[in-house]
Amino acid sequence: MLKKFINDELPLALVWLILGLFAGLVYALEMVGLDGSMTLLSPERARSLHISHMLYGFFPLMLSLLPFALFQKEGVLSESAIEHLRRYFIVWNLFLLFMSMALLFGNIRGLPFYDFPYQLNFLLAFSGLFYLLALVDALRRYEKRPLWVNVSLLAVIAAPIALVVLMNPQYGQVEQTLVGPHGDNTLGMSFTLIPIYYLLIKLVATQKFKPRWHWLWIVPLVGYVLSLIIRNFFHNLSYNEEWFFQYLTLLYLPLLWVWLRDAGVSFKTNPYLILSIWAFVFVDVQGNFLFIPEIRALIHRNDLVVGHAHIAMGLGVAFMALAILHHLLPNLFRRVYAVLWTALMALMALALTIAGIIEAGGFSGTVELYLGTRALIGALLVGMIVWITYERIKFKLDSPLKLYHLSGFLSDAGGGVILILAGATLFPLLGFGFSGTYEYIVFAFMIGTGLAHWYGLQYDPYRFGEFTASVRAVCASVFVALYMAGSLDGIALLVALYDAGFALVYWLFLRGRV
Repeated sequence: MLKKFINDELPLALVWLILGLFAGLVYALEMVGLDGSMTLLSPERARSLHISHMLYGFFPLMLSLLPFALFQKEGVLSESAIEHLRRYFIVWNLFLLFMSMALLFGNIRGLPFYDFPYQLNFLLAFSGLFYLLALVDALRRYEKRPLWVNVSLLAVIAAPIALVVLMNPQYGQVEQTLVGPHGDNTLGMSFTLIPIYYLLIKLVATQKFKPRWHWLWIVPLVGYVLSLIIRNFFHNLSYNEEWFFQYLTLLYLPLLWVWLRDAGVSFKTNPYLILSIWAFVFVDVQGNFLFIPEIRALIHRNDLVVGHAHIAMGLGVAFMALAILHHLLPNLFRRVYAVLWTALMALMALALTIAGIIEAGGFSGTVELYLGTRALIGALLVGMIVWITYERIKFKLDSPLKLYHLSGFLSDAGGGVILILAGATLFPLLGFGFSGTYEYIVFAFMIGTGLAHWYGLQYDPYRFGEFTASVRAVCASVFVALYMAGSLDGIALLVALYDAGFALVYWLFLRGRV
């Protein structure tokens, strides 16, 4: 049941992952000389889009499936819960679309994280309503609810409220930790991962698992609450105070070791989960080590060590989500991808760390070489995810009509994406004017037409062939009329010829051939 649901939702989710990784690749290339100023993916927008999708795109969506994977394991997951979950995915995907467009068109808050417009948090909170309904549907099927179920329910109820409050531009916690080492914030973020690790271990456990040593997570939780009280009601935390709160994260390490041992979880059981925990251990130890001011100064010229962040998010959190997908779809998310991804991220972190030491004056060298290495590794990661996506969506081109739809999808959806990102550069090169307003609406319409061709590949080729041909014919007639009236230049005539030609190919040669 859940396997079919995620298999259906996976293609769109992977598109968001590809978009986020591609934005990171563009930013990496811009750091070594690519000029993106004439496109929507300028450096600040590319970086914002990359980080926002890593934090709000594919990975959190997949992580949100964790309780339902456990519900399925315990036999309490129903079709009605899946339907609520489907609505939750719809609203979240709509948020990701609005977020992506807002960031691409420059609606950026200027924050290191959570950079999209604050108002979109309410759309996220709305998606949480359907998630809560799905959760409640499964909960009511328990005769006696386990502790982890009650904790999950409390977290889902509290999350939308915390989201709206903590992200608020005037009094939110995020706005108060823009500079400095923010060790207390690190403690809070680390704590949120511990219950997720607990549920993941419970999901893939090979033997009966009962958690022990609770004081190892209670002490850091008390420390985080205390840090919030001090920061918000008394004074900004000093460097040493933040260091103390950051230091509490070391208590998580023996806790995770005991849980893995008690559950009988190994690399063979779920390689993504083991690699995620190893990444967490590495980042935890490294983060506390880097809190020493003298060592921080040797490693990087600012408070954000980028290699550290890439291991934390690109391996630690990312592999939490992939551990669920490996459990549900082991034939698609295979062990070889886990090993390859880990090797690439480790090399990227190493390259960025060396670049940081050079920037800090630790030794002489060419920073561009290591930044270029980061870009190359990013391209390999994008390629790997594109290949996984292809493995999921590959289909048979067993008729001329399907080939027609594939051509329409690649030309319109693919061309529309390229034009949205770089139309401001391409139009002048081709000798056409570009106002930067209505053209983007046309490009978005192109993507919509391309998606109609995609549905023709997946569902009913004949009906979607009729639909796309009719849409193209109407658009062609309007563009010709505007060209003849002198309202639009030669680009209108080219668009009209292209759309009319596509429609005629269908009507003259492919109509009725499925």
